[in-house]
Amino acid sequence: MAALAADAGVRPTRRVLFVSGEFPPRVGGVGDHVVRLAAALMARGVSCQVATESRATSDPAENVHAIASRYPLQALWSTLRLARRVRPDVIHVHYQAGAFARPGELVGLGRAMRLAGIPSRLVVTFHDLLHPYLFPKAGWLRARVVRGLAESAHAAIYVDELDRRRAVAQVDRATRAFWIPAGPTIEPPAGSNDRSTARAALGLDREDFIVGFFGFRQRSKGLGVLAKALRRPEMAGSGTLLALIGAAEPPTSGRRAEPAMAARTFDGVRLVDTGAQPPDVISRWLVACDSIALPFLDGLSARRGSFMNAVAHGIPVITTLPPVEGTVDVNDGEVALVEPGDAGALAKALAEVRDNPLRRRRLTEGAQAIAARHTWSVIAKRTLNAYDLLA
Repeated sequence: MAALAADAGVRPTRRVLFVSGEFPPRVGGVGDHVVRLAAALMARGVSCQVATESRATSDPAENVHAIASRYPLQALWSTLRLARRVRPDVIHVHYQAGAFARPGELVGLGRAMRLAGIPSRLVVTFHDLLHPYLFPKAGWLRARVVRGLAESAHAAIYVDELDRRRAVAQVDRATRAFWIPAGPTIEPPAGSNDRSTARAALGLDREDFIVGFFGFRQRSKGLGVLAKALRRPEMAGSGTLLALIGAAEPPTSGRRAEPAMAARTFDGVRLVDTGAQPPDVISRWLVACDSIALPFLDGLSARRGSFMNAVAHGIPVITTLPPVEGTVDVNDGEVALVEPGDAGALAKALAEVRDNPLRRRRLTEGAQAIAARHTWSVIAKRTLNAYDLLA
């Protein structure tokens, strides 16, 4: 297992100002991450406020502040004025490509804080390392924004360990870099993890072997491989049901959006498609499954929210080997891992979960163990440790 941010306890952080390009949150988005992290930090006695460009008006009761971004540098100076008022120990920026109106200005935040005499520590969480759009033919400047943002901060937090390794190899200035994986964004309500009850509520056959897939249905998620696996002799038959859980694609037409797989991908597979559903219904569908198959073509990574939501429900998970060893917080035997693109291995792993009660029980226990290491309480503790190492 790769090393995670460890305990520090140097100087307690008491006030945090989050800067997020997305707010209010959508399920599984950066704003959702901010809300859940803030709630867990507040449970530890930390005061949290949010500054965002995506709100037209502030909500003082919720400690959410609208930051205007219509003109160049407006968002930067508005953030500094807010920081002077709330006096945070930490200004915590959550970066994701395309989330800010002028992402290039973020690089100047650290320097502007020093010039303005703001003593807060600047921390940046990188939810991805994609290059933001700046202007036509920006070329190498787009990569420089991402690298410069990490170099200007007191610390950089990466939700993906492979991102952290890549970034550390590229920066010119030593910056403390931490790997703190994201937690689940859909969790089962207390006492709602009974499979029979969930199936009865959803009108599902109690005897079916239900294989769940949760997440947007792009080619990179390995859905074509999953469909082939379910058509193989060891899985084909009336007793196997594929549950496609949630929306087929994100609610955006942006150019970064990967299109959903065509419906014909699943020809010959017995399935039910839930479509977009509220979190409580998605949770019920996850509980109803015997296993969750996530055959990512690029391998498992800590960025995969669908994986974290599956293990949060204690469901046996079959997924693909991570591209680099030690880049996911998963121990041997906690999940079933197969090679990306191998439909035969995936079918064999699914059949083993179906036919071997001991294997199913061990994978259930493995999912629960992973979930216990990725609660938002644990994530908040690691984040506070990262903050306080900078004191």
